[in-house]
Amino acid sequence: MPKSRFWKLLIVEIIAVMCVALYFLVDAHDVYKWWVGDTRFVKAPSSCNLHQSSCSVSLKNNTLVEFDINPKPIPLMKPLHFRAVIKDIHLPYIELTLFATNMNMGLHTFKLYAKEGGVYEGEGMLPTCVVGNMIWQANLIINTPSESLGAVFTFQTDK
Repeated sequence: MPKSRFWKLLIVEIIAVMCVALYFLVDAHDVYKWWVGDTRFVKAPSSCNLHQSSCSVSLKNNTLVEFDINPKPIPLMKPLHFRAVIKDIHLPYIELTLFATNMNMGLHTFKLYAKEGGVYEGEGMLPTCVVGNMIWQANLIINTPSESLGAVFTFQTDK
């Protein structure tokens, strides 16, 4: 029959294993980032004007991404509809982060959920600023099981 010391050590080992397992389950996003590396971004051409039409960019793996924001011109403090079309990648959602590049207006993160035909859609809103003429950067982040890809779109808003 095992002694009480054996049972104490066994309980300590079980608790240690559970703590390590809990760390990996809770911090799975960091483990994923470590596994796939940094997001590889591609910037949309400077001729892209989201106030007039959608913009397209080819990612590092040659996947074409088309991004659009409605209504046009892009208003502040009004509901916005974000739409991305990615034909060759099938995920439940992709991430969209928006932030102003010339003033701290906060980081705004949205999920664009998959619809049929490679379309991802979501809703959101941009804050207003009394200074006006804000330059915004929209980053689409596509986290596949093997890599993290991104597309960068820049646009300016008035007051």
